[in-house]
Amino acid sequence: MRRALATALLVCLSVGSSGAALADEEGGRDPRIFRPSSHPFGMSYAEWLGAYQIWLNEIPTPQNPLVDPSSPRNCEVDGPVVFLGPSGADCRVPEGKALVLGGASWECSTAEGLGMTFEALRRCATENFARDLGRDVVSFTLRIDGQRVSQPRRWTFVTSGEIITFPDDNIWGAVAGPSKSVTKGILWILRPLREGRHTVRIHVVVDQVGAFDFIWRLRVVD
Repeated sequence: MRRALATALLVCLSVGSSGAALADEEGGRDPRIFRPSSHPFGMSYAEWLGAYQIWLNEIPTPQNPLVDPSSPRNCEVDGPVVFLGPSGADCRVPEGKALVLGGASWECSTAEGLGMTFEALRRCATENFARDLGRDVVSFTLRIDGQRVSQPRRWTFVTSGEIITFPDDNIWGAVAGPSKSVTKGILWILRPLREGRHTVRIHVVVDQVGAFDFIWRLRVVD
């Protein structure tokens, strides 16, 4: 039940408000977001999703942004990007950094007893994502500075498999230590925003659960 509730929180990563959708000539892709088929900073989106899951799952529960949106680990700089916590945040972002924002996802690991091989974990992540986070279960909108992103589910990926080192006090109550892991989920990598104030908003509607809004109020500074 705890995992289901946490998953529902991750689901609520959509952005809401009013405004027309902004898409490029290929349709369903926003010029403010790296395209799904691209390799931002030399990594595929699936690799970035794996990196995001490693970052999020290796943070102990008391400091984890999934539990505490005011955590100092929110909006954490990592090389050319800033990892944004999944529950919204108010934070300063260095100018010139891309923003990595994780949406609805299902992560399966050996430490949680969900499979011994990457193949089994991939099946676990894919089947659970379809059951809990499919289009008939979860709907959401994503807006950047009030403008809606068209077809946000185009940024859905499955990781090839990574090793997560769960801390003693981890958010899933999993066995501490290194573990195989696979995730299917939504991830957006926003191109660097101009200096100033920006808002990213996700509005999510979860069947039989309700509606949620998550807001990132960002101040991009030189």
